[in-house]
Amino acid sequence: MGLSFIFCAGSQTDDTKNMLDALEAADYQTLNQRMARKADFSLHLIPRDLQTLSECATAFSSHKAVPFREGLTCYFDAEDRGFFIVSEEWEQYIAAIDPQKANALTEAWFQAMRAYDPEVKSPPPEAVAAVKDLIELCQYAGQTGKPVVHIWTA
Repeated sequence: MGLSFIFCAGSQTDDTKNMLDALEAADYQTLNQRMARKADFSLHLIPRDLQTLSECATAFSSHKAVPFREGLTCYFDAEDRGFFIVSEEWEQYIAAIDPQKANALTEAWFQAMRAYDPEVKSPPPEAVAAVKDLIELCQYAGQTGKPVVHIWTA
């Protein structure tokens, strides 16, 4: 089984703390209930692939590129799961992409991944949906002031 990568944001003031508490307790039902918006990147990816997505976004964002990994603040990191807050700069970088460009960005991303993994095929519809959801999630976070959370689970 591969890694699950999710980006999300809550709608209530205390949702971020409640999501962290739920992940620490491995209470995935509560965790999911606290997510107002999410982008599910459970696509058999490795962490490097998310950095590649961030790099590919440069051609589509009206903001200056922001590296993904450097924009993460770790709040919980265990052997089988982790919880990070994404920097506001990275959130704004992604939010500045037109959601209508999600398909083109996903195509560019998968092409870039093929450079280091020749087994990468054409992006499935779930990948395009995840990229579009991520753009819209970052726009939502910017409008509401809610932080974007990045969660991984094994």
